[in-house]
Amino acid sequence: MKRSILLLLAGILATTVSLAQVTGRRTIKGLQSPESVVAWKNGYFVSQMGYAPDPAAKDGNGAIAFVKGRKIKYPRYFNDTLHVPKGLTIIGHTLYVTDIDHLKGYDIRNRKKVFDLNLEDRAGMLNDITPANDSLLVMTDSFKGDVWLVNPHSVTMKRLGNIPAANGVLYNPLTDELYVCSMGPDMNGKGLLWHRKLNVNGDVFEPVKNSPTGLFDGIVQLDSSHLCLSDWTTEIKIKQGPKYGTLHVYDLSTGDDFPVLVKQSPADIALDKRKGLLIPVMLNNTLEIWSPEETESIYVPVITGGKPGTASAPVDRSH
Repeated sequence: MKRSILLLLAGILATTVSLAQVTGRRTIKGLQSPESVVAWKNGYFVSQMGYAPDPAAKDGNGAIAFVKGRKIKYPRYFNDTLHVPKGLTIIGHTLYVTDIDHLKGYDIRNRKKVFDLNLEDRAGMLNDITPANDSLLVMTDSFKGDVWLVNPHSVTMKRLGNIPAANGVLYNPLTDELYVCSMGPDMNGKGLLWHRKLNVNGDVFEPVKNSPTGLFDGIVQLDSSHLCLSDWTTEIKIKQGPKYGTLHVYDLSTGDDFPVLVKQSPADIALDKRKGLLIPVMLNNTLEIWSPEETESIYVPVITGGKPGTASAPVDRSH
């Protein structure tokens, strides 16, 4: 009897906290197929693939928006032709963006293009990108499956491996661990989470222990023990139209996977400077900005008062 009462109270408390946290979520409307997002000072840059986007069409419909507060302050921050911009990252004052077969860099201060690596003869569909340090980038090619280490200063590239439909990429400099999540062979929704050491010569990509499976897009590190992957898998299973996507919270220490239902089409997720989750909801043309408390609730047990990095298992909730 006592156990039943405790479980009931825990459920009520979890629901109450969850509802309270949802009210703090901001939703930015009016974007055009948002794919990736990166925080910058008091706002966010968002890559827009354009209306009715074709992932490989050079149609000039893409743009980088700047969001501040609760609105789109600049729908086209840089005055340059972009087709289907996807991954975004920032080193110093330079914003880097992948656009089909080009890696471009823009000076945020003067809005000028300062870098353009033409890979028309080597790339299929460049996708996600992340910094390895203050001068190196790791970049994925979803069509060819290649994972590249890029030095934009010397304009050189090194192939780190090949993963079928490689997509989201993340590097942890504290552990030298490089993670890549994929969409699966022929983008069939049987993608895995892969890892390797970046600075160990000869190391190769292997699936993590008990890897979750899905049509993965983005990946972030929530704390030292948990990764979060965005998954479109439910999209391709629903014949009458998409309803939900999934966030997979993966426990690095145990290999456990905790799915959390979210809105349809969660694309290349990111974290802001307060560790709040940023979710471009591509098919809804919106950007969701979660509070740090709401983000924390998906991997820290609320009823125990746990803190990030100490939780043994996250709370599984639907939003």
